[in-house]
Amino acid sequence: MKIGMIGLDTSHVEIFTKLLHEGTYNFGEAQVTIGCPHPSLDLDLSRTRVQGYTELLRDTYGVKITDSVEEVAHEADTIMITAVDGRKHLELFKQVVAFGKPVFIDKPITLSVGDTEEVFSLSQKFNTPVMSSSSLRYADSVTKLLAERDEKPTGVYLSGPLPFIEKMPHYFWYGIHMIELLFTVMGPDYRRVEVQGNETYDVITTEWQDGRFGVIRGNHEWHGNFEAVIHYPNESVHLPIYQDQKPYYAGLLEKVIQFFQTGISPVPAEETLAIIKFIEEAGQ
Repeated sequence: MKIGMIGLDTSHVEIFTKLLHEGTYNFGEAQVTIGCPHPSLDLDLSRTRVQGYTELLRDTYGVKITDSVEEVAHEADTIMITAVDGRKHLELFKQVVAFGKPVFIDKPITLSVGDTEEVFSLSQKFNTPVMSSSSLRYADSVTKLLAERDEKPTGVYLSGPLPFIEKMPHYFWYGIHMIELLFTVMGPDYRRVEVQGNETYDVITTEWQDGRFGVIRGNHEWHGNFEAVIHYPNESVHLPIYQDQKPYYAGLLEKVIQFFQTGISPVPAEETLAIIKFIEEAGQ
């Protein structure tokens, strides 16, 4: 399986490519073979990092580099839109959707409900499978706990980093990690969301239609210590996700490769739309 990457300006391109090429986990014969840098020149996070990641993929992993999005779509079997700038995801998807090849769009799928609806509309029109997800959705300790329990969680408390950048408002850049995890545990049918915050933290409290609650506590200073406390009727289970032996990126890649093979996304379109709606609502 030849994977093409579009947007070589995020650490995810290095992490994904390294995991796919080093063979520690079973991803079959999937390899990143071609990439297009396509940076956002008005976004420091993109402009200052694209050269380094592009050179790394070319020189370390032998990835062919091209300036043509269409060339990536033509040569690859499957496509990953990895551009860090979520503002560009719909535009990039429009350029590849007619090729009919499965497309994974790294988080966030877009920055609005309207754009996300257009992605799924185009996906149906051209019969092009599409998937989007944060890696935190497939954190190993969370996945295992949810799989082994028959009972539904009664609530969840999440804590982790919640930094912000210009150009990508609200929780679209980093907040989406814990929001995806929130929906993974609790489901998409939330009733209302409330946000309190100061210069150091944001606390996002969410009530579900069935009366359950979920809470996110996000630190505006970046760190890597994602944690969860998942509540059940008779106990609460603490999961220090940052101590998982298996990287959550590996868990995500397993699902992405399965999606590439089957054309069926493990994340329903309705849930992805609910997440973007949630972020819009929480940011008001």
